[in-house]
Amino acid sequence: MDQYAAWVKTLDYVEVTDADLDNATYESAEKQYLDGNTNEALTLFTKYLNNFKNGLHKNQAHFYLAQLHFKNGEKLKAQPHYKAVVAASKSEFTEEALLRLSQITLEQKDWNEAIPILKRLETEANFPQNSLFAQSNLMQAYYQTKAYNTAVTYAEKVLDYSKLDNKVKSDAYLIIGRSAMKTGDDTKAKRAFAKVELTATGETAAEALYYNAYFKYNEGNYAASNTTVQRLAKDYSGYKFYGAKGLIIMAKNHHALGDAFQATYILESVTKNFKDFPEVVAEAQTELNSIKTEQAKTNASVNTGK
Repeated sequence: MDQYAAWVKTLDYVEVTDADLDNATYESAEKQYLDGNTNEALTLFTKYLNNFKNGLHKNQAHFYLAQLHFKNGEKLKAQPHYKAVVAASKSEFTEEALLRLSQITLEQKDWNEAIPILKRLETEANFPQNSLFAQSNLMQAYYQTKAYNTAVTYAEKVLDYSKLDNKVKSDAYLIIGRSAMKTGDDTKAKRAFAKVELTATGETAAEALYYNAYFKYNEGNYAASNTTVQRLAKDYSGYKFYGAKGLIIMAKNHHALGDAFQATYILESVTKNFKDFPEVVAEAQTELNSIKTEQAKTNASVNTGK
């Protein structure tokens, strides 16, 4: 209750209803908000919610408090207020609250909590950009929760939009490619990564190029695969993870072409120089052990290193 409302209530000749006090308290907070007085608005909206648990303007107060905290970078403080807005009856604030709440939840990488919020946003959004935001993040969330088929479904929904930013388009094909790899559909994965390569930049392009080399190796196109790995190393040298994985493919190519010495040299280099990626080193070591074991069968001087 603000000072004005408290003073009015002491005047015995003025009949003041709870609704009057509710309105006066809220309006004083709203005025500070509209005037851009952030700290005063935060204080008064908080007092309003404390004094009027089921106030006439509860939904608006929660929303404006959330917006103020969000603007100040206090997203964890904004979160419960956005939750209060989306839990209430649908209003003019619901869509924005769903958008902001989903952004906060996604930043926390809480995929399971994000999914129902995003699904509501997808269903209730009046603005196409919010529908696209929901669907593009649903494809990511479902991929992260290993619901690969559903992730692909949402990626395909995203690709149905007539005008898409290249980054969003690349991300959609990337999700299809990664999901297809997880479900063993190499044909779909190959098509998807080829699409990624057309528009992607940076690390995403490096990943697509790695899979280009991977599929060429699987198809027996060893020389072409090596050429692709060389391009990966030259054009995307900053992305060490895919560079290291590309070298393993190159080693496999050399082994398949009958050059076990070169294959061994490359794999030993990976195990020594890419210790920041233990899973890649482990893959290289497994391949190295396999080649050495094979070589030992025909050459007793080979040390398998086991």
